[in-house]
Amino acid sequence: MPRVLTFKVNIETGKQGPNETVNFCFNGHKMPFENVTGSNESDAIFEGSFDVNSFAHSLTLVGPEKGKWNVEKVTVDYECEGEKPYVVKWGAVTLDETTEMNLWQDPPAPMFDV
Repeated sequence: MPRVLTFKVNIETGKQGPNETVNFCFNGHKMPFENVTGSNESDAIFEGSFDVNSFAHSLTLVGPEKGKWNVEKVTVDYECEGEKPYVVKWGAVTLDETTEMNLWQDPPAPMFDV
């Protein structure tokens, strides 16, 4: 379990977006993103980041407080202590007040020639 220094999300919203604050849960703590650009309105792009500086047990994207959020694509850039930066991409999902999307993925295993 690596220490996450920072992570940045890029979220493409589909036909239905809640137009409200985008939140995530890191290790069970619900927080809004920092350094935000764009929005989560329909057919919009949201970008946000957060300087975590903590070990990752879980990381989820939280659904809206009311209504539905059609997410078309999510890209997360991770910077973890002692690891090369890496990127993870996910496809479409619909979130609501009862759902969260798992965003955490461990760094890729080291690769070497044999």
